[in-house]
Amino acid sequence: MKPEFVDRERELAWLEERFRSGGAELLVIYGRRRLGKTELLKRFLRSKRCIYFLASRTSLQDNVESLKKKIAEFIGKRLYERLQVRGLGELLTYLAEEVERPCLVIDEFGYLVELDRGVLTDLQAAWDEALSRRNFFLVLCGSSVSMFETEVLGYRSPLYGRRTGSWRVEPLSFRDARSFIPRYGFEDAVRVWAAAGGVPMYLRLFDDGLEFEENLKRVVFTKGAVLYDEGYFPLREELREPSTYLALLKYLAAGYNTIGKLASAMGADKANLTKYLAVLQSLGLVKHVVPYGQRRKGIYAVADNYMWFWLKFVLPNQSELELGYVDEVLRRIRPELEQYMGLVFEELVRQLVASRAVPLPFKPTYVGQWWKGEAQIDVVALDQHNALFAEVKWGRATSQDLTKLIENSQRVDVGGRRRHYLVVAREGSGVDWLIDFEELDKLTKPSR
Repeated sequence: MKPEFVDRERELAWLEERFRSGGAELLVIYGRRRLGKTELLKRFLRSKRCIYFLASRTSLQDNVESLKKKIAEFIGKRLYERLQVRGLGELLTYLAEEVERPCLVIDEFGYLVELDRGVLTDLQAAWDEALSRRNFFLVLCGSSVSMFETEVLGYRSPLYGRRTGSWRVEPLSFRDARSFIPRYGFEDAVRVWAAAGGVPMYLRLFDDGLEFEENLKRVVFTKGAVLYDEGYFPLREELREPSTYLALLKYLAAGYNTIGKLASAMGADKANLTKYLAVLQSLGLVKHVVPYGQRRKGIYAVADNYMWFWLKFVLPNQSELELGYVDEVLRRIRPELEQYMGLVFEELVRQLVASRAVPLPFKPTYVGQWWKGEAQIDVVALDQHNALFAEVKWGRATSQDLTKLIENSQRVDVGGRRRHYLVVAREGSGVDWLIDFEELDKLTKPSR
């Protein structure tokens, strides 16, 4: 059975701490869809006297009426259903007068803002005049990252300066993602991670009783499957020009990874591309990577594993997939799929080093990579006195890989730091400093 709730200990601890403060709290929790925000809130609300309200896209008045019924039921006074209120702020003020420590969670608060931006001003006035003085515990939760960061958290928002805390919910770590596929070994777990990332809803779709490729056919490559066209939705949800951003992402996934290359391929203005890329970075869909020791000369890459996988393997083949040619597409892309797994594995190792899941003789404060021309080092990790250089191989490593790593590292200036070397690979021979898949499997096993 798939777990209903995984990880989120830090988020829960933060919510509990704020709740125990006893004072007025206006908390903002947001993050892209499918990450388990609602499940997090429901877990937090267990055994608490609190109202949970899920907003809808009907009308603001309809939402106020629905919440009014919930409040009437909560306080045990049906007469409250007949209250004539002018808006959300007045309704919450009535609640504050009836309950000693009012507690309310509004999920999908962004829907209310979409319906009437005036709800922000209304809520601000109620908070200033009444709610903050009644130790009101209010949580606003939503899935539109761009809206929350501008309309709710932005300095032009009526609520600016009122929030007492905010938390952007991120995808699960690799270790926690493995809780959804406990029967898979390390290699297959990486394959699932490469296709689904750390998104709980996506991970639940994979059956660890089936071969990985069967899962791909069933949940990704078959028309009608959830992940077949899921890549369109975050763009439509967040952006006004989804087709423009989709075109940009397609070129990024195809390897056009600098402003210059993207501008040439798309026939677009560099200044506009910079703006588009900044938006995609704020949504967590794109990252800008700069080699160690440089301030410029960076590249752009797709940051989300599912989106990267979908852009590389599903979207370009949808004409054939629409006709049901799943096996044919899989046969053709298999070599490229293995190359992709290698790139995802490199990034995963950097994450494992940064999170200190990989045992090292020091605790790194910087983790990145280095390249110059054709020379490349997959992992560079530093603290004040030490530097680690690591080669990452999806396949088998040999002594030549270590020799090349040491040679390339001589071109990297790390000052007087002590140099350490490591090779991370499926297996290896003649390599003194090696972490293989068997050891990585033990290091990344879920704690429960």
